[in-house]
Amino acid sequence: MCAGIEDWELLSSLGFTDVVISNLDEAFAPLVPDGAWSFQDAQSLTYDDRSFDWVFVSEGLHHCRSPHRALVEMYRVCREGIVAIEARDSVLMRLAVRVGMADAYELAAVTDQGFRTGGLDNTGVPNHVYRWTESEVVKTLRSYDPTGEPRIEFRYGLRLPTAVATGHRRRLAGQLAKPALRLLRALFKRQSNQLAVIARRPAELYPWLHRVEDEVQFNPDYSN
Repeated sequence: MCAGIEDWELLSSLGFTDVVISNLDEAFAPLVPDGAWSFQDAQSLTYDDRSFDWVFVSEGLHHCRSPHRALVEMYRVCREGIVAIEARDSVLMRLAVRVGMADAYELAAVTDQGFRTGGLDNTGVPNHVYRWTESEVVKTLRSYDPTGEPRIEFRYGLRLPTAVATGHRRRLAGQLAKPALRLLRALFKRQSNQLAVIARRPAELYPWLHRVEDEVQFNPDYSN
């Protein structure tokens, strides 16, 4: 979802052979092999439930008007699970935004696309950089599918500004602060600015539920 040629090249290099690249920006369509492209709004996918083994997004949810809805759509169309790599909310990141070392709105994504696309829902309006916490992910998936506990792993990364659009002062400050930030991340990994979510569907129903002819129902025999 929200994917481009870099995602195609990455997945291909890892040995994935049956991949669909979807995006609202049709400029990516000619860059991937025939049959591997699909025009899709991440917040309202046209696929049936459980259409794909895995659904992957990298830094695309924060371009959506409703990032939570897009996350739920990923979960809806997966059979096994989802992988989402997004910005993480933290005390350190909120401080970075306040002092101008990180963006609240992603102006660079729009300027890089000639001021026409790259923003909110691929328009020329710069999107808010929605940053996630672990509890938000858990609550969102539990709300969508209350039949069993999602099996969720979180992994953390540190990404420093490198793009020209971020400005020389910010890039220089990021490089100077790199040793301290790496040490901070090693000691307090939840202060990392990137969050990877690996969420698998529940392995079993909650004990107060049971399955009757492929329909999940409340189990009248359940007792606390």
